[in-house]
Amino acid sequence: MQTIRRLYLYAVTFVSLEVVLWGIISLARSIAAGREIGGSVNRLAGALALILVGIPVFLLHWSLAQRSASKEIEERTSRLRAVFLYGTLLATLIPGVQNGLALLNHLWLRTIGLAASQAMLGGSQSASDNLIAIAINALAAAYFFYILKADWLISPQGEDFIEVRRLYRYIWLVYGLAMVVFGAQQTLLFIFQSPQAVGIGIGSMLANGLSLLIIGAPLWVFTTWIIQRSLVDPAERQSFLRLAVLYGLVIVSVSSVLVSAGLVLRFVLQVAFGARPGLAGFLAQIGDPLSIAIPLGAVWAYYGRNLSAELNAMPDDPRRAGLRRLYYYILALLGLGATFMGLQLILSFVLDLALSPSLLGGPALRDQLAISVSTLAVGLPLWIIAWRPMALEAAQEGESGDHARRSVVRKSYLFLTLFIGVMGVMFGAGVLLYQVIRALLGQAPANLLVDVAQQFKVTLLFGLLAAYHWQALRADGRMAERSLAKRHAQFPVLVLAPGESPEAEVATSLTDESGSNGGFTTPPDFAAQIVNALQRQAPALPVAIHPISQGAPDETLSTARAVILPAELIAKPPEAIRLWLQSFPGPHLVLPTPARGWRWVAAGSQSLPAQARQAAQIVRQLAEGETPSPPRENSPLLVLVYVLAGLFVLELILAVVGVGASLVLR
Repeated sequence: MQTIRRLYLYAVTFVSLEVVLWGIISLARSIAAGREIGGSVNRLAGALALILVGIPVFLLHWSLAQRSASKEIEERTSRLRAVFLYGTLLATLIPGVQNGLALLNHLWLRTIGLAASQAMLGGSQSASDNLIAIAINALAAAYFFYILKADWLISPQGEDFIEVRRLYRYIWLVYGLAMVVFGAQQTLLFIFQSPQAVGIGIGSMLANGLSLLIIGAPLWVFTTWIIQRSLVDPAERQSFLRLAVLYGLVIVSVSSVLVSAGLVLRFVLQVAFGARPGLAGFLAQIGDPLSIAIPLGAVWAYYGRNLSAELNAMPDDPRRAGLRRLYYYILALLGLGATFMGLQLILSFVLDLALSPSLLGGPALRDQLAISVSTLAVGLPLWIIAWRPMALEAAQEGESGDHARRSVVRKSYLFLTLFIGVMGVMFGAGVLLYQVIRALLGQAPANLLVDVAQQFKVTLLFGLLAAYHWQALRADGRMAERSLAKRHAQFPVLVLAPGESPEAEVATSLTDESGSNGGFTTPPDFAAQIVNALQRQAPALPVAIHPISQGAPDETLSTARAVILPAELIAKPPEAIRLWLQSFPGPHLVLPTPARGWRWVAAGSQSLPAQARQAAQIVRQLAEGETPSPPRENSPLLVLVYVLAGLFVLELILAVVGVGASLVLR
């Protein structure tokens, strides 16, 4: 209830504050217009309505929130309050920056003799409109900055304020960087235009670009400086948000640079293959992609270096290796997609050339060849550079290779590409059969041979994609089996088997008519059940059985890495066994088997084979260097969840198949 109340108060306060601010801004703009106290009755009435409705609501809810914050430290340092204060700063400062950008844009346009209507922001606004919005938003931001500073002085409990502040800083970082990139793009686009085009209205590009750079560059530099200062704290340097922002900036910039480089190469190849667009036309063609590739290439270089430095600064642990794999597999996926498209386009070109020789030398085939070669030239090197280190890492022997093969990122990449390949083969084969069956039924299209060849090409490429990654999965499986077999062979296990004793004979005589021993002694096939379960889980695992009646194990058996024993040895152990167990350094796996006069409250009602399987699973995890996970029973609720998840997956597959079938039949 407290959280819901808090959410209500701050949500209403935020909305009413925005209503009041923009009402005051609209009223001030109307007064500054100087015509009929605002030039428009509708505008004036709307502004007064916003102010008169918003002020009471804001004051009421903000006073309630402040009263609660002054009484309880938990309220004052809550996550919702931090989100409200930092969100309010964003909601007031960003409009101020945008109005400052519009004001500077108008100034540049007037300087180069262009109309203010060509501004990218606020083309219909005046300088007074922008100044009013800046001043009012700045006053509101200053008030809430004072409130936020006072909250920080009391040392907020927990990590809520720290995490929200971190998000606030990175929002400003991305916002400033976006303005720098777009400003550089507009400026470069103006430079790449031919001199003849300057007089036809592209001067606004220069004004827009310079305005964005003048506002965005200081904002990005200042935010970067603030963030760099905070990195002395290990929590800031290793935060998930920082890594997510670095990964996002790198992946977005890489994708954009690849697309832009492909377009530039395409236009260059078109000229090489005989196109004659002229200098002005060629500059216009490559201007757009180059103006994007250059600034985003700089972003890739800068933040890619930062990301590499962050990963290298981490301890050499699985987390660092996993983050490195994530980076490389994302690049490999992008490169693979471009390579696949390039191969498909090149094969289409070859088929068109072979089956339609009349098109030889035509502009359509020339453009198709340029697109295919440029796409392949961009995608194939990226895929090789990113995929080869990951393939070599997974092919290594030892612990590093095991971690690489078991990596969730690698498994996701391989199964995703395998899924795409299988779905492509299925739908491609369906379309191919559809075309053949139509031809057999007398409705063959005029270009049946071309259609069949093109569809067979698509199916073949998807088949090669699936086959290659299926082989990679199989190779991982074979390497994992060999590596695990070596690990298992170095992890001998000792099973302490209950021997025949007078107490056992008495307990056996107490069995009921059904053959059950009433839960008083360990079953005589205890050791056999354990050995069978271990052989199924890990065939290469060395297992030795030591009967209890022979006393303590000798030195040879004491070299075991783990020992498995029934619960009756814990309940009433022989003295020699008790002393040996106390000195044994490895894990002790105790199965809650029945013991005379003892009841295991939390042992459940599982049979000996089920307990043996769980013990074998724990032994296998120990031999593989993993932390054993506690056994989980398949409760009815869990079974229901599994069934519902299976039905959902089945429905998703049927939906995909249905969409594919509908596309085939069209």
